[in-house]
Amino acid sequence: MTKARRIGLRLALLGLVGAVLVVLIVFLATRPSSQSTSFQSPLLGRNAPPTAGVTLQGPTFSIASAKGRPVVLNFFASWCPPCQEEAPQLSAFTYDQSKLSDGAQMVGIVFNDSTSAMESFIKAQGVNYPVLTDPRGLLGNEWGVSSPPTTFIISPSGRVVKALVGPTTASQLDKAVAQFQTPSTSSGN
Repeated sequence: MTKARRIGLRLALLGLVGAVLVVLIVFLATRPSSQSTSFQSPLLGRNAPPTAGVTLQGPTFSIASAKGRPVVLNFFASWCPPCQEEAPQLSAFTYDQSKLSDGAQMVGIVFNDSTSAMESFIKAQGVNYPVLTDPRGLLGNEWGVSSPPTTFIISPSGRVVKALVGPTTASQLDKAVAQFQTPSTSSGN
C-alpha cells in the first residue's frame, strides 16, 4: 500500500469518527431530560424497613411516625450528577405536598457521602425536606440500594409500593402518591 493511500485511509477514518461524534453529541443534546424508571425491588408489597434517625437539620424522622400519609424516601449523594439534576424537582414536590392536608412526607437519605459535602449540597440546592445520614451504609443495605438516586414510595399503611432508579421528577412523584390522596387535595388535579 502506498504512503498516499495510507494517509487517505487515515483521513477517511478520522472523518468517519468525527461524523459519529457529531451525531452522538447532537443526539445527547436534544434528547429529553432523563426520568427515573421503576425497578423490581424485593421490598415491593412488603412493610418498609424501620427507618429512623436524626436529620441533618436537627429533628428526628421515622417512617413509623409518618404512618397515615405517603412517604417518599430518596437515597442521594452530593457527588451524583443525576441527584443534582433531581434536587430542585424534589424540593418543588415537597413544597406542593406541604400545602395538602394529606400530602406526602419527603425524606432524603445520604448515600456514601460525607456530612460536610452533604450540608453544602443541601444549602446550594435549597433542599427543603429532612435528610438522614447513613454513615455506615446500613440504611442503604436494608433498602437494597446500590447507587443513587434511588427512590421508594411508601403507602400510608407503611408498605413499599414503588421503587425508582434515576433522577425523579415532581410530576412522577405526584402521580405515584396521588392514589393515596383525596381527589380534592391531590396536586395532580
